[in-house]
Amino acid sequence: MDDQAKMFVGPIHSDVAGRTDHLPCNVPSGSYVIPADIISGMGEGNTMNGFKIANRLWGKQKLYGDETPTEVVVAGGEYVICPHSVRDIGGGDINEGHNQLDRFVKLAREDLIKTLKNLPGPRRD
Repeated sequence: MDDQAKMFVGPIHSDVAGRTDHLPCNVPSGSYVIPADIISGMGEGNTMNGFKIANRLWGKQKLYGDETPTEVVVAGGEYVICPHSVRDIGGGDINEGHNQLDRFVKLAREDLIKTLKNLPGPRRD
């Protein structure tokens, strides 16, 4: 099997829980992995809905055929943005794309924490 066939982008579907990073795989060099808590948070606690929103935000991810594989360890619920999309996000600059995605993750996490803190406690009968 060639390196292209072994590379992965887009949603990571797995029974392995998010934030556990137990799934070794190859992604294209320059990709960005959105953490599982962000994807789940985007979907209001529903990872599958979060994947749909990620596809709308960043477009359905695909391999272009000119990528170099990079070995990573990921977790279920994460989302791999391909380097072409990262570059587009950065206005043609892959480093700026990574910086913008870092800011997105930080702000999304802050927003998620704020939302969770404001939720009512469990209902008691």
